[in-house]
Amino acid sequence: MYTSEHEIEEFIREYGRSRVIIETTTRATLNRAVGFEHTFNKPFYQFTTEEALEMYESAHAISVVSLQNSNLVLKHAARWFAYQYNKEVSDTYETMTKDQLSTVVDTEKQRSMILSREDVGNIQSNLLNVIDRAIVEMLFQGVGGESLKELTFMDASNVDRISFRLYFRTGKVIPVTDEICDMLMEAFEEDELASFGSTSRISKVAGNGLYKVRCNALSDNADYNDAQSVERRYRFIQRRLLLISNDIGVRLTSGGLQSSGLLWHLQRGVEETGLSFREFVKTEQARELARRYDIMSEEFFGQILTDKFGKYFD
Repeated sequence: MYTSEHEIEEFIREYGRSRVIIETTTRATLNRAVGFEHTFNKPFYQFTTEEALEMYESAHAISVVSLQNSNLVLKHAARWFAYQYNKEVSDTYETMTKDQLSTVVDTEKQRSMILSREDVGNIQSNLLNVIDRAIVEMLFQGVGGESLKELTFMDASNVDRISFRLYFRTGKVIPVTDEICDMLMEAFEEDELASFGSTSRISKVAGNGLYKVRCNALSDNADYNDAQSVERRYRFIQRRLLLISNDIGVRLTSGGLQSSGLLWHLQRGVEETGLSFREFVKTEQARELARRYDIMSEEFFGQILTDKFGKYFD
C-alpha cells in the first residue's frame, strides 16, 4: 500500500533525466513524504491539502520558496505515479498555493537565521547559477577569513581532487565531498550568469574563480594584498547574497551561513563521538572546528562555542 524504496529510486532516476535537480534535496522531500504515509495510512500522492500542510510544517522551512520547491517535486512525483502505475492520485500538490504554504513557514527559525543542512540544500536547489550555489556552500563549510578573502580569491588551485580537501594560504584545510569538488570546478568555469527574477537575462562574465567580472571590466582585482581589490571582491559576494536573499525571500548573510555550518558540524561531532555537547567542546575536534570557522581564541574556544550554541543542545 505504501510507496516502496524501489519506486522512489525509479522516480528519482526519471526525474533527474528531465530536470536539473539536487538529488539529496529531492530525496529528503520524498523520504519525508513517505514517512508521513504511516501517519495518515495512505500513500503520499493521496494526501489531502491539510495532511500535506502538516507534513510541510514538520520540515520547519524558513522560506516559502523552499516549500514551493518541495511541492513541485511531489507534484511531479504524483503525476509520475499516476502515469507509470495508473495510481489514483489527489490534486493536492497541483492546487497548493503559495499563501497556503506560507502558513507553515517556521517564522521563529527564520528570525534566528540558523539553517539546517536541508535548508541550505533547498536554497541551493532554487538557484540557477552554480557560482551562487558554491558561495552558499563554501560559507556553510567555513570558508571565510578576514574580509572573506579565502572565498573571494578562491579558484581551482585551492582544490585537491585526490584528497577531497580545500587548501588556503591562511593555513586552513577543509575536507569536502566529491560532489562539492564538482560543484566548485563547475562554478570556477562558469562564464554566464542568469539574472534573478522572471526575466532570466543572461550576462557574460569572466574570471577563473568564484569572483566574476563583466567581460568588459577594466580589472579583475587579482591582487591579494591590495585593499581596493579585496574590498571589491568582498562587495561582489555581499551583492550575490543580497540577490539570493531577495529571490528566496529570506535574508542570507555570510555570518549566518557560517554559524549554521558550524552548528551542523558540532551536531555531527556530538552524534559521532557519543559525547555530550559540553564534553565535545573540550576536544581537539571542536578546537579544529573553531579554527575552521575563524574562532581564533586557543584558550576560550570552548566557552565561545558553548555561549553561542549551547542552547541548541540543552
